[in-house]
Amino acid sequence: MKNLSPHTHLYRLGALLAAFFVVFLVVKSWATPASWIDDVDNWYRLDSLEEMKLKPLVFGGNESCKECHGKTYGQFTGNTGNEHKGLSCESCHGPVTRHAKGGKKIADAIRESKSTWQCQNCHLEMINKPKDFPQFKRQAKIKEHAEFLAGLFPEGTVCLKCHAAHDPTPDKCVKKEDPECSSVAKAKK
Repeated sequence: MKNLSPHTHLYRLGALLAAFFVVFLVVKSWATPASWIDDVDNWYRLDSLEEMKLKPLVFGGNESCKECHGKTYGQFTGNTGNEHKGLSCESCHGPVTRHAKGGKKIADAIRESKSTWQCQNCHLEMINKPKDFPQFKRQAKIKEHAEFLAGLFPEGTVCLKCHAAHDPTPDKCVKKEDPECSSVAKAKK
């Protein structure tokens, strides 16, 4: 065996790393699609834009609701003070393609859920939401609602029993047509 340098192990490691880097570059160039944009600001496959255009439309945005629901649509535009004015109709009512196609109604849109998922989907307390965003702290709020309602509603009563979905602002939220909610609102004042 010939005399090895005290740095031989470092040379071998360097050669191994260099070989690994060369193999990595070869595999990367082989696996990367030709339309890949390798730019700091734009990091995606250019062909994916055309592929996405070919997918069927599912969500149409609020403008797609305006033609048939102009009055309700007006509540959500401009400076209305409505708490849900920035919310997409489809967030609660489901995709437009399940409700209308070609300007014709094909099925009813989701109106009111028999559960609280529609409200809690956005308002359930989570640590990643901004502090000023209205959040429903499940345990504290259920207790608060139960005390406020003085046992008027059983546990599991949906938010939409009293809160209006289109404008749930606390001062405006009680549905006047519901005698139970009206009596609670009067008791609150």
